[in-house]
Amino acid sequence: MAKTERLYYTDCYLREFEARILRSEAAPNGFKVYLDRTAFYPASGGQPTDFGTIAGLEVLEVVDEGEEIAHLLRQSPQAGSVTGKIAWLRRFDHMQQHTGQHILSAAFEKIGDYKTVSFHLGEESSSIDLDSDRLGPKQLEEAEDAANQVVFENRPVQVSFRPASEAQQLDLRKPTFREGDIRLVEIKEFDLSACGGTHVNRTGGVGIISVRKVERAKGLTRVEFVCGGRALRRARQDYAILSQAARLF
Repeated sequence: MAKTERLYYTDCYLREFEARILRSEAAPNGFKVYLDRTAFYPASGGQPTDFGTIAGLEVLEVVDEGEEIAHLLRQSPQAGSVTGKIAWLRRFDHMQQHTGQHILSAAFEKIGDYKTVSFHLGEESSSIDLDSDRLGPKQLEEAEDAANQVVFENRPVQVSFRPASEAQQLDLRKPTFREGDIRLVEIKEFDLSACGGTHVNRTGGVGIISVRKVERAKGLTRVEFVCGGRALRRARQDYAILSQAARLF
């Protein structure tokens, strides 16, 4: 079994790449295509899969199979070298949301030691679950303000790799128990996390972080939020709804 080189690990902004087809296998809804290298992110860690094309064929799904990454296509391209193209608007949206999540989770830890126990990046909004159901409006506003201050300061977001033995000695926001080389994502002087996801290279790229909804259940608080382009679209929707309501009254 060959190992797939994950190009998104070192360059999240890579939109197009060249690769060699290692093999293609029939799958229930098409073919699983394996490349020697890929910029396509597979669904994992709460972040959805990338879309795009390989040899002009639509990529339907990207699956992490350990050492290899499988690309699901409706038909198999001819063997040899191919060009992969990432659906950039979707990728950049995910980069905004995921980096925003790191910032928001770190902000909740700093204002009250509220730890994030899970993260989900959805099609319309994202959410984190915090390990307490005692957060009030004051704590939510403080965390939102602290998170956006980091965005406004446009701090660097740096990716590095460390052996597991070294990474486990660092002040990670959440401990990691993985082996081998650990990918670390650092927001300067604010957050350090082990993460395999895609991120913007400076916090200003997140745009803005807006908390939209809060739910409490079973000792947890679920915080729904949007970042960047999603926050802009939701603000426009809010304005349209409020304007319509005002006209009706």
